[in-house]
Amino acid sequence: MNLRQLEYFLTVTAEGSFSRAAAVLHMTQPPLSQSVLQLEKDLGAQLLVRHPKGVTLTEAGSFLAAQGRELLSWSRHLEDQVRNMGRGLAGRLHVAAVPSVSWSHLPPLLKAFDHAAPGVEVELADPEPAEVLRQVADGSADVGFVATADPALLATAHTGITVDSVLAMPLVVALPPRLAHLPEPLDLALLAGQPWILPSRIPGFPGLIEIAEQVWQEGRIRPGSVRHVSTLQTAVPLISADMGIGLMPRSIAALAGSGIRFRAPVQPIPPLQAAMVRSRHMPPSPVLERFLEVARHTYTGEL
Repeated sequence: MNLRQLEYFLTVTAEGSFSRAAAVLHMTQPPLSQSVLQLEKDLGAQLLVRHPKGVTLTEAGSFLAAQGRELLSWSRHLEDQVRNMGRGLAGRLHVAAVPSVSWSHLPPLLKAFDHAAPGVEVELADPEPAEVLRQVADGSADVGFVATADPALLATAHTGITVDSVLAMPLVVALPPRLAHLPEPLDLALLAGQPWILPSRIPGFPGLIEIAEQVWQEGRIRPGSVRHVSTLQTAVPLISADMGIGLMPRSIAALAGSGIRFRAPVQPIPPLQAAMVRSRHMPPSPVLERFLEVARHTYTGEL
């Protein structure tokens, strides 16, 4: 039994006669009758009782009609799903993004993508930057987002990925409560001798620590000490506990909690760059192609 035979049989049962079914199917009656006869032969069961006024179903025919309608509906749904997957409108997308990007800059893109491809299931993870790169490189994640000081240097250090700069993330100084009296804009010279809290250096990944070192060198500012943490979000409670100063993207300052005060610096500070990364060696799936298309429209002029 094939789906075409089943469709012919169901049309005959719905119309109650071969002649009316042939008209609905835009075919002549003899090949339709032959198809149903062949179906009965293949199944080894009589499905229809023919009479001058049309046809009636046998017990086997009634069973096949009931189950066949579900099977045909399922097959059409399956065809639609496969077709939509081929167009990037259905399937699954694995996204790995560091919190500094996912908290503020990723939601508009995810919303736009959900509108463009509502049949795609998006799985979002928030690993550390080095893990984002690893997941993208080995295919565990389809696409990743990181915040880096230098997208070009990142791409040079990791030849297995492509790096597209998405948008700039201006930085502000994060002050602990004991320094809440300092003015805005803030002269960074006032912070000489203070302890700083910054994410650890990652080999091959230029980040906040490199930006801070550039600021200290250009402003001739000597920090009292530097405490390294694993991620930017790890620094937040430590700064709030009066344990040091930090740098953070302005976009996530409002999410850092009421205990921290933020000041725009007098001296220019290079921004972090939100960057989209994907594998250079794995061809993008239709779903990823669709996502990249939405990303280009969402971050107009950035990709």
